[in-house]
Amino acid sequence: MARDINSDDVDKSVVTSDGTRIGRVTNVNDGNARVDRDDDADLTDKVKSMLGWGDSDDSHEVRNEHVDRIDDDRIHLRNK
Repeated sequence: MARDINSDDVDKSVVTSDGTRIGRVTNVNDGNARVDRDDDADLTDKVKSMLGWGDSDDSHEVRNEHVDRIDDDRIHLRNK
């Protein structure tokens, strides 16, 4: 289990389980990361569904339950 998302994670890249970058953490509030989605991020329906993301917004939320692990410069999402 990954540690909880915290303010140290601001500016980290968020990547899918296969390593595809989907955006960057811009803010953390109550353990949830706000992610500024990359314009060219090609998210599968599976990833969007897991995260509860639609196509209309550029900024989205990642909750601790979505995270597989966190390292020095990336937050890795679970493979669901």
